[in-house]
Amino acid sequence: MDYGKEGGMKALIFDGSPEGDSTGERVAGVLAELLAVQGYESEHVVLRKKTIGNCIGCFGCWLKTPGICVIDDDNRELSRRFIGSDLLIMLTPVTFGSYSPELKRMLDHFIANVSPFFMTVRGETHHRNRYADYPDLLVIGWLDHRNGVEEALFRHLAWRNSINFYAQRSSWGIIEPSAASVTLREQVTGLLQGLDKPSALPGENLPDAAATSAMEVSPRKALLLVGSPRMAHSTSASLGGYLLDRLEAQGIETETIHIYKALHDPGKLRQLLDAVDNADLCILSFPLYIDTIPAPLLSVLQKIHECRKGKALHGGFVAIANSGFIESSQNETALAVCSAFAGASGFRWMGSITIGGGEGLAHGRPLAELGGPVIPYKKAFDRVAQSLAAGNPVPEDARRQLARPFVPAWIYRLVGSMEWKKRARRNGVLHKIDDRPYL
Repeated sequence: MDYGKEGGMKALIFDGSPEGDSTGERVAGVLAELLAVQGYESEHVVLRKKTIGNCIGCFGCWLKTPGICVIDDDNRELSRRFIGSDLLIMLTPVTFGSYSPELKRMLDHFIANVSPFFMTVRGETHHRNRYADYPDLLVIGWLDHRNGVEEALFRHLAWRNSINFYAQRSSWGIIEPSAASVTLREQVTGLLQGLDKPSALPGENLPDAAATSAMEVSPRKALLLVGSPRMAHSTSASLGGYLLDRLEAQGIETETIHIYKALHDPGKLRQLLDAVDNADLCILSFPLYIDTIPAPLLSVLQKIHECRKGKALHGGFVAIANSGFIESSQNETALAVCSAFAGASGFRWMGSITIGGGEGLAHGRPLAELGGPVIPYKKAFDRVAQSLAAGNPVPEDARRQLARPFVPAWIYRLVGSMEWKKRARRNGVLHKIDDRPYL
């Protein structure tokens, strides 16, 4: 299929089904028939059959090869097809309220399709659009068993994606994977018709992800899982490491594991799973990727979930999310996914920490070495450590302090854009930073 804006309408179907799940193929078949009637030429892409590496968070797609991921694999061609389409349809099993790792791995590369520079959308900081036009968006999910929380979270995530993908029209919803053909066709038809509803759709409400209750016994061993590809030099390691140090000062045994080291090493993955089983308190610290958890973390959370199936409730779970946007509220979708994972995997949900503009606050440096605007954050982390060490959830007053912006939003956007220009100039690509390579 020739991808470009000339000619008939084009629909691109990203099928995030894992191996052994035929739902995506069934839905894609129904979609092809319905879309043809509407004048669309459609292409069904099974993402698990493509070579797509994990986004490594290097920002090379902005600062080295603007608009193109530095990883030369199928993500480049799929981004080109995305930009050349009129409609993107995403098919995925719902995974703790998020997408499948197979779909999310491709979406993590979509950062190349926007600009590094900031703008305000609906009162929030977002990356400026790189292209004048983007495809409409239809997101279709399914679960083996109905789960109201995960379904609501899925709809909220799809809505958030529609904002960041600059979709003019969007629709989303859940279908029944075991439905008869007639019923499935009716469900898919309804979701397609949703594209023709008024574009100013109301925001989907986010399910409550408040901490459940205190642990029965104070933790003796805490495990930090660092979920950033930058590992020890990341802001995720800085934030999580400071909390872990404060827990150690409370007499708790601690351990740190970098998730990305275990992705392709079965032995290290086994060590990670064993460490999770042996810990009384697990802390996941990660960066926000495309409104939710990075794809590799979703894969590991799935493995942890499988290992804990059928086991008794054991251990507490805490999540720390940091975002490149100054509004910490943009992390809440990802943290709700963590809450859903904890509830489904036999953990006691002990709450979360959300930090906006994390890179600007810590720059990957040890938090203990930083002063000035970081001091109130360290004091709040100290209160979190005291509470967790006693087996209690993250205190709400400390969470509110950590969620506050360390600078006004307009200053963050201004300085952030200046910094992107500075780094692009240093790399000799400032004149290309707004390139649109897929036109």
